[in-house]
Amino acid sequence: MPRFIVIHTLNFAEADFRIAAKDMPAMFPAGVSWNKTYCDFADKKFICEWEAPDRKALEEVFGMIQMPFDTIYPVKIFNVATIEFEA
Repeated sequence: MPRFIVIHTLNFAEADFRIAAKDMPAMFPAGVSWNKTYCDFADKKFICEWEAPDRKALEEVFGMIQMPFDTIYPVKIFNVATIEFEA
């Protein structure tokens, strides 16, 4: 499944982010998964890892949940221990 990094600029406090994130995955269509997020609450930046069939699927999910985003990057994971890209 293709992976993406999505950058968001959002005004969330830590407690509010937990509440907003709790029920979100249940609303995603099959084939779309939110894997993890790196949070910088001070600068309001959120860097999220997703898997989805394509960029359009993510754009549709963000529209459905009314989640603004700055950009979406298609990415590959490079494993430093093996010096290989993951499939």
